Amino acid sequence: CINDLGELNEDDYDPVKIISEEALFKEVSGIFFYSNSVNDLAIKKKFSLWLKFVKEKEIPIFACSRSLSSRNLLNKVHPIVELTGLGQLIEGVLNNEKTIVIGKI
Repeated sequence: CINDLGELNEDDYDPVKIISEEALFKEVSGIFFYSNSVNDLAIKKKFSLWLKFVKEKEIPIFACSRSLSSRNLLNKVHPIVELTGLGQLIEGVLNNEKTIVIGKI
């Protein structure tokens, strides 16, 4: 669980560093953005880094629709981001060896 992307300075904002190299050598079935982390999906410069990363690794990207809605961001995220609920997160935990959650749970 990666809790606060807001604490990262611009030089450290790199999905490879954020996810960690250990997870990169395993199959990642998805990255789930939750809570305040969904703000980064609406910031063009930050999202472009995520978009490049998930396209290269062929990893789906999910965002909590309630988190987006409460921040008025539902219509401001790229169509590649799958809007979903916590059920997707629970499914990921149950069906995978590792689960990566970006956002404070």
